[in-house]
Amino acid sequence: MNEFQIVRVIERPPEDVFAALVNLARIPDWNSSVIEVRLAKDAVLEVGSLIVYVGKFLGRVFESDSQITEFTPNTRYSSKSISGPFHLEVENILESVDGGTRITSNFRGESRGFFKLAEPVMVRLSKNLFETATDNFKALLEAHSL
Repeated sequence: MNEFQIVRVIERPPEDVFAALVNLARIPDWNSSVIEVRLAKDAVLEVGSLIVYVGKFLGRVFESDSQITEFTPNTRYSSKSISGPFHLEVENILESVDGGTRITSNFRGESRGFFKLAEPVMVRLSKNLFETATDNFKALLEAHSL
């Protein structure tokens, strides 16, 4: 299992950061690898709900189902993939700090199928992609665009 962590301080209160983080329709605005994110039919955002991600990575389009594993408003939001080319668990922890919110995102995962062949490269590319997405998220929030 490969792991890495990304930590950023966003100059917005935790409730704003959390609301933007769980706004599934806006994820493609800050994460360039995501084409679409939607809740499974008749689901609401809560622990156990299924989310469908349609994404692209290295020129391949893929669909992946994830399940929400933690959902504590303004504090924690986590999910894990249950299908698709990557096994990925993402844990987001939000903490109020002077001047805003510290968001700590822990990523744990491994590749499957075609992507498993180049896993060391995949980890490096994935980390770069998630760091860029987090920086985009921070910039858009601080500009009040999310």
